[in-house]
Amino acid sequence: MDLDLPAKLKKALEREANDARRTLHAHVVRKLEQITPSVEAIKPMVVSKGLPTLVQFLTRVPAVRVISSDSTPDAYWWIKLTIDIEHPLAWCVVQELGFVLNYISLNDKLPTVFFPVSPPPYLNGGPRDFLAWAIESKFNYIDPTWIASVLEERLPNPVEELSAWRHNDDDA
Repeated sequence: MDLDLPAKLKKALEREANDARRTLHAHVVRKLEQITPSVEAIKPMVVSKGLPTLVQFLTRVPAVRVISSDSTPDAYWWIKLTIDIEHPLAWCVVQELGFVLNYISLNDKLPTVFFPVSPPPYLNGGPRDFLAWAIESKFNYIDPTWIASVLEERLPNPVEELSAWRHNDDDA
């Protein structure tokens, strides 16, 4: 297969390949292997069927309100939510979601990212009204139902039970 790459992209890839001491072809193949699911994992309906399950689970988490969710035509997905910063468990929720979704294990990270999002504070207002959070798949065709099951496995159980959440400090 011959690819006609834009000049800037080709130059960047050639520099990366040179630094990695690989041919351009080997470098491009390696990069594509890291982000392309196996043919068995390419199931077009997995995202649209699984996203409601993950959204439903997140609505059970204390202080969380899901604002929106969607998927892209190439099978990535995202969820936007708010966390009530006045809720006594708000920062425990942030900590737990950040741990599980961003860094559950050094060797076996989930293919997701959890992060804050905000419009410009100087044009709008503070975090009480304008801070939101996003969960995104880092790779396409990741089953949101699987992510929901990992969260259910790792977060306090039952997740909606306030007393199930551990308090590691006096502020929680």
